[in-house]
Amino acid sequence: MSQSLLRVLGKQRKRVIGLMSGTSGDGLDCALVDLSGHGLSVEIHGVRSLTFPYDSTEKALIHSLFALEVDARSLCQASFRLGERFARGVLDFCAKLAIDPRDIDLIGSHGQTVWHQPPSACAAGEVPSTLQIGEPAVIAARTGVVTIADFRVADVALGGEGAPLVPYCDFLLFRCSGQRRALQNIGGIANVSVLAEDVDGVVAFDNGPGNMLIDALAPVVSCGMLDIDRDGELSARGRVLPDVLAALLDDEYLRRKPPKSTGRERYGFQFAQTLLRRYAQHEPVDLLATVVAFTAHAIAGSLAEFRLDELIVSGGGAYNRTLMASLERLMAPAKVSKVDALGIDTDNKEAVAFAVLAVQALHGEPANLPQVTGARGRAVLGKICLPPL
Repeated sequence: MSQSLLRVLGKQRKRVIGLMSGTSGDGLDCALVDLSGHGLSVEIHGVRSLTFPYDSTEKALIHSLFALEVDARSLCQASFRLGERFARGVLDFCAKLAIDPRDIDLIGSHGQTVWHQPPSACAAGEVPSTLQIGEPAVIAARTGVVTIADFRVADVALGGEGAPLVPYCDFLLFRCSGQRRALQNIGGIANVSVLAEDVDGVVAFDNGPGNMLIDALAPVVSCGMLDIDRDGELSARGRVLPDVLAALLDDEYLRRKPPKSTGRERYGFQFAQTLLRRYAQHEPVDLLATVVAFTAHAIAGSLAEFRLDELIVSGGGAYNRTLMASLERLMAPAKVSKVDALGIDTDNKEAVAFAVLAVQALHGEPANLPQVTGARGRAVLGKICLPPL
């Protein structure tokens, strides 16, 4: 067995970097997690995190991959280019923290999702599939650190949705006895973990478009000046259109019972373009305000049955004051807060999760939750790439 692998396996306490590049394609989230144990005994001793925004060329590359007509050569090139970008992100992150990369034990990289078609999204004759790129062998080669990636495919192979995967980590890190607590991430897609006293009682699913539609409309409203609804300032200028909101909420996906997951294939560019065409008689700023309301209502509606005490929000949507104010109204009397209050940066909770998942994979611990994903059984998630010998 590789000496580098044996060394990491033998350490009770590890320094792990988690990497997350989400469906918004706006930057690389990096989290350095100091942790001990594995399985249900994982304990976090400290987290330091940063986000490295992508430049315009990198964003254009990532968004070009979401097109249905992308060819195999372009996809292959992009996977290795992103592997190089993720590796550079790790090295830049270490430099910012004044840490020698040789002191990092493990890297867990989510990769960049370019296609996600779980069983619930397959037509007759189609095969469930998911693809996250950003070649981990490149990351391991450039950093000299054992790298684990490709976490979703093992669950899909067992008939699962392959998502969400973060709920296992949410249970490990945030469960609170006697509290009905849920962890809501609002990235490109919104996803939630409703925690329970026991891991087998966790309920989790994707519960709407998150920032994806908001981000698609922000450039239209701002005449190309902004690519996001920064702090909710754009949407605060508009008014919610009740008829449009009702039409948006009449959504087959929102009515579907978990397990379920979704992505850009459903709520991406084409959805936004259809929305703009169908409601061209309305001001774009009002459509933006309505889309923000749609995101909030989709989240709140999906959680109504759980009678929560607390909703803890992470991801870029947590900075959208219009969205958060709407959530607070809709979720009352449950308390709505940001995950920062629990010691994890709002932007980087998912990067922390993939650091934890990497440790579980290294030790052969199953980390999917079949009641969440619909898989036929538990699975060890992730593939191991070793650095040069």
